[in-house]
Amino acid sequence: MGVMITAAPATRAEAAPCATTLDVAGYRAAVEAGALVVDIRSRAQRERQGVLAGAVAVAARPVVEFLDPRSETTLAAVSEHRDVVLVSDDGLDAELFTWELHSRGVTAVRAVDGGHDALRAGRALGLLTGAGHLVRERSAISAH
Repeated sequence: MGVMITAAPATRAEAAPCATTLDVAGYRAAVEAGALVVDIRSRAQRERQGVLAGAVAVAARPVVEFLDPRSETTLAAVSEHRDVVLVSDDGLDAELFTWELHSRGVTAVRAVDGGHDALRAGRALGLLTGAGHLVRERSAISAH
């Protein structure tokens, strides 16, 4: 039996169970519901386009292993009860990795349709800086 990451109701309202992408409104809802946002753009792209403050930045190649709860290299912030949103520059790479994760049974992962470019156009780049779940996580990390 495969591992399934369940989604918060707000995210599911924005995306059908089989959907692999979120539009900017869906991204907003996912962030508000506590999704983990993972920026898979290259360092050069982040330097050129700007960082996505509050997102976990990881190299694109190992992202599938990092987000699969059955992997030995899973990120600590990944759990079966947390949605994950992947962001690439234009959304294409993020969607490909989302498809790979879905094929592994990790179905609460979505890609931002249009990627960082769409978030910038939709004025959604700053959403993570004030997100309640990230403020709590930063506080917990700094308390250690």
